[in-house]
Amino acid sequence: MAGGGSSPTDPPPAKCRNEPSNTTIHSLGEDLLLAIFLRLPSLATLVRAALTCRLWHRPVASSPAFRRRFRALHPPPFLGLFFQDAGAELSPNTHAFPAFVPARRCDRDLTAAVRGGDFFLTSLQDLFDECFCWYFIDCVRGCVLLMNGDDLSFVVFNPLMRQCEDAFDPCSEEDTIDGHHGKCRRLDPRLVLSGEDPSSFRVVLLAHDESRVRATVFSSDTWEWSVHPWVDVPSSSDPDYLWLQGGMQSNGFLYWAYDDQKYLVSLDTSTMEFSVSELPDCLRLCYFAVGEMNDEATCIVYSDEFNVGVLMHASDDDGIERWMLDRIVPLDTELHRVLEDELTGASELNVFAVRDGYAYLAVIYDDPQTPSWYLSLCLETMKLERLFRRTFDPDRRDVHPCIMAWPPSLLDN
Repeated sequence: MAGGGSSPTDPPPAKCRNEPSNTTIHSLGEDLLLAIFLRLPSLATLVRAALTCRLWHRPVASSPAFRRRFRALHPPPFLGLFFQDAGAELSPNTHAFPAFVPARRCDRDLTAAVRGGDFFLTSLQDLFDECFCWYFIDCVRGCVLLMNGDDLSFVVFNPLMRQCEDAFDPCSEEDTIDGHHGKCRRLDPRLVLSGEDPSSFRVVLLAHDESRVRATVFSSDTWEWSVHPWVDVPSSSDPDYLWLQGGMQSNGFLYWAYDDQKYLVSLDTSTMEFSVSELPDCLRLCYFAVGEMNDEATCIVYSDEFNVGVLMHASDDDGIERWMLDRIVPLDTELHRVLEDELTGASELNVFAVRDGYAYLAVIYDDPQTPSWYLSLCLETMKLERLFRRTFDPDRRDVHPCIMAWPPSLLDN
């Protein structure tokens, strides 16, 4: 054709267009994948995502740095509360199991995790030919320590993973009190987990007489008890009484308060060294618990009627480490917001536990037959959340928060 034009029979020129990419989600690098995982709403959702395939599981399991960042952005989820069956104390050696009340959450993955666990502790029935009375002793990072009411043996159980360790016997009375110079008492054992490895644990049992303490420790590594030396502490004002209260735990330390709340005995579980600190006067005749803030700093949270105070362990002007008041906050307005008319007849708050930046409280009513409201208090915002209602005995305080921990499947040890 004249003029050099194209022939009608020639194919039209190809249009310039973007070709579709073959990139899929499985093509993402580990850094980008972990950045996406950081945006997931909870640990339960992360577990569900990470177990989808090996490509997603490997970077989560092999990166302690990622797990630290995730914990900083998403506090460990509260699963619910364990309650000791009152019948276990009223009728020893009869069939009794602790009760579990789950938290009401909108997180469907968290609800599914609880539903898939064994929070009724039915797996314990496989360990024995008969059903016994079980005492709930302690709950740490999702694992529970229970004691058999018949032979006093112990069991460590992970309800979420349905994993139960073999039962182990208590230490002998002679080993615990050998060399004492007066009446010797033993306190409830405490469960200590080792780092990120929930399969490694210790059980610490405190013995004391009128002016000394000693620790007896069971280790899952040796499957034996070891007895540590006696350590002198300030004498109690009432040495014939059980003058140390049940243990508390925070950041690798165990704590026992004097019954008059004048001193606090602490045990560093990494070195097994005891120390004693004097408690401030504001804690006299108050309910309090030792735990962690959301930045993992150890704190004491106490209640005085409807006020809640927070103490931190810090240096004073003389450079001496003391428990110092950080703040005290009236919660009247918050209580009216979450309970409204159901606050009628309430007399005070009871702080029974502090975990991962949250304090767990029970509302005490003038009428002891009135069921208590259980609340959680965010220590960062000082906002309350209503959990559920149930009978509460402020003298026994056999209530244990259960917090979801990282499952072993996501820990590359």
